[in-house]
Amino acid sequence: MNVSKKDVIATVLVAAAVLAYVLWLADAALLGMSGTRVTGVVILGLGFAASAIAVVPGFDQLMHGNKVYLVTASLLGLAALIGGIVMLASASSVALATMIGAMVVLWALSTAHHALLAKSQQEVGQGGVMTTAGRRP
Repeated sequence: MNVSKKDVIATVLVAAAVLAYVLWLADAALLGMSGTRVTGVVILGLGFAASAIAVVPGFDQLMHGNKVYLVTASLLGLAALIGGIVMLASASSVALATMIGAMVVLWALSTAHHALLAKSQQEVGQGGVMTTAGRRP
């Protein structure tokens, strides 16, 4: 699987978010991160950073690419955002779980999508023919 440097960085950030969540669940959070809100803010920050690194640079391509992927990723991002807002407003552990779950699924989906795009671009570079939608005719 072709994984870009941006996706590797995003993977490290999401892994750090998952680690923070697992430590919080186990009551073994880092000093000062025992509260739901504090842990949630750290996770939100890591998620926003992962998104800014791996998604934002290709935003134009995203908007003109696969619409099913765009809608799915948007809904997952919205779920993570709503989970984050509810978590901040109420210190809800369910909202924190929703946020981290949506983040992990979104990361997995986007990393796989980026790898498939890289593979298809590599095939085009080797003489394959692609349509504007990124699919073979």
